[in-house]
Amino acid sequence: MGAGALLSPGGADGCLTVLTYHRVLPRKDILQPPDQIDAACFEGHMNAVRNWFNVLPLPEALDMLHQSKLPRRALTITFDDGYEDNHSVALPILRKHGLPATLFICTGFLGNGLMFNDIVTEAIRRTQSPSLDLSWLGLGTRPVGNMQEKQGLVRELIQHIKYSRKDLREQTCDQLWHQCAGQNVRPSLMMLPEQVKELARDGMTIGGHTHTHPILSKITLDEARQDILTNRMALSDITGKTPQLFAYPNGRPLTDYLREHRDLVKEAGYSAAFCTARGVATRETDMFQLPRFAPWQASPTRLSVQLLKNARIGRHSVTA
Repeated sequence: MGAGALLSPGGADGCLTVLTYHRVLPRKDILQPPDQIDAACFEGHMNAVRNWFNVLPLPEALDMLHQSKLPRRALTITFDDGYEDNHSVALPILRKHGLPATLFICTGFLGNGLMFNDIVTEAIRRTQSPSLDLSWLGLGTRPVGNMQEKQGLVRELIQHIKYSRKDLREQTCDQLWHQCAGQNVRPSLMMLPEQVKELARDGMTIGGHTHTHPILSKITLDEARQDILTNRMALSDITGKTPQLFAYPNGRPLTDYLREHRDLVKEAGYSAAFCTARGVATRETDMFQLPRFAPWQASPTRLSVQLLKNARIGRHSVTA
């Protein structure tokens, strides 16, 4: 990894690669987006980063970055949202490789909650019809007779709904579920509070990710402030520790959050926050707009190329 040492140096020129994951599925699922990897792929990723990088706990990595003491090829691992498979699938793999991670948790979905994208995915999975009349969404009639057609529709629907007002998004998801799945009970995909607590006891870092995962730029500042603070207080109650790190929902600068939301997070008492701009963090990076990178390549060689490209082109991320 000579190129890695050059593109990811340590000391005063140190840079930090932050990986971000969401779900780690027991097995491949065609209806999930490419960055929702399965256990075998995650195992390969963890084996590769353990061998190629200096994997650090995120709070320690940020302290070392600030003090110009990062080692070469510094890397840290994060997860978003609070999916149950982070506990049942990812945690055993992390333990096996002796790797730390940070989990940014949406407290409003813990237990029986379900995020809108998962309602869409699970609704389309359950439909038995060869086609769906979605004229009520302005999408006409769409074929769903096989998994490839369902896959395409899931991705289209998620993008179509994502930036709707929260109440309209909920209404749309409810109607879609009723149309596709009838009276079937929605699956439980998120962690229980007790599992979050166990992760914290196990040495994993728990961070904030809002209470209800709103697109912050699409709600009022007062609503955003309340959602951020509610989440932080709930995590404090669950873990017994006040979280210091935050990740913006969806996380695209200038689109999903704005400068005023960055300021809200700082005012809430957090010490650092993460967006989803690609790149690596340096001493010059805004501590409340730190970049993260979502790997998806299953091949360790292709993964290494991804990470090298990210380090090469991402030292000056565009931020709000």
